[in-house]
Amino acid sequence: MQPLKLAILSTSRIVEEFLQHLPEMPEVSVRALCCRPQSGDKARAWAAQYGIPAVYTDEAACYAAGGFDAVYIGTANHLHYGAARRALAAGYHVILEKPFTGTAAEARDLYALADEKGVLLLEAITTYYLPQFAFLQRELEKVGPVRGAMASFCARSRRYDDFLNGIWNTTFDPACQGGALGDMNVYNLHLLVGLLGMPKRAEYRPSRAENGIDTAGMALLDYGDVTAAALAAKDSDSVNGAVIQGPGGRLVVEGGTNAMPVVYSVAGGVRGGGTRTDGPAGDRFRMAYEFAEFARIIAEKDTAAEKTARARTLAVMDLLDTLRQNAE
Repeated sequence: MQPLKLAILSTSRIVEEFLQHLPEMPEVSVRALCCRPQSGDKARAWAAQYGIPAVYTDEAACYAAGGFDAVYIGTANHLHYGAARRALAAGYHVILEKPFTGTAAEARDLYALADEKGVLLLEAITTYYLPQFAFLQRELEKVGPVRGAMASFCARSRRYDDFLNGIWNTTFDPACQGGALGDMNVYNLHLLVGLLGMPKRAEYRPSRAENGIDTAGMALLDYGDVTAAALAAKDSDSVNGAVIQGPGGRLVVEGGTNAMPVVYSVAGGVRGGGTRTDGPAGDRFRMAYEFAEFARIIAEKDTAAEKTARARTLAVMDLLDTLRQNAE
């Protein structure tokens, strides 16, 4: 299979991290960088460093020039919808960073456009593509009926001090769709929904700054006979991970739910007892797994896999809408 030829839109931190790990991703080949004019020098420096043949500061010019199959969009959250719409309209497959869009309605509009253009649209959400997630899926039945589930992903943003000092940034601007729910808790939600399904009811209990941004927050997912909790924060650190427990044992994730560096199951149901079984931690950069699968899906035009991914994205987008509506 030939590498997937990519154009990357943005010079954001996630894009920088992606480029740093390109040697671990032979499935992709970056053919162009596109950014705002004020970021052109950064893009040109990256192009020279990573052997990327083209740099553009105009999306229309980039799409007209071509030379790639798909566009990876890593812009600020509030720019996702518009950027994805332009790339899809130009006839390219699109890989769109999380949080996918601002609303579920926007997500459905993008999927409708992708179908109209005959291209594929995929969310860059690492969780489902890690080998650790497959391990958790296999082990889940050993837990028995789930009686409790908790997930935590908290990290004090390096931009939080700027925010406290009155320096504007998109991360803590409600108009830019920043905040803990979309930036951090989305990983917890994808993990819990991916393993437990959609809850019957959901509510969000945020900690808000004076401008209304949720710097931290707890999502409560009501499954009827059990409630799952998902905590995320951008103003403080915590011990990150997840636990799903039942009469037969528990599944444990140690580390952020975006990478899940350690997963294991404990069987037996007796405190201190049971056996520990390590899941595959994986030896690749966390984004390498999703992009390897994206390359395969696009090369093989695997619409069934795209529809599975689409259903997951739309479920979580619907859940995010509900949580925002039911925020206290």
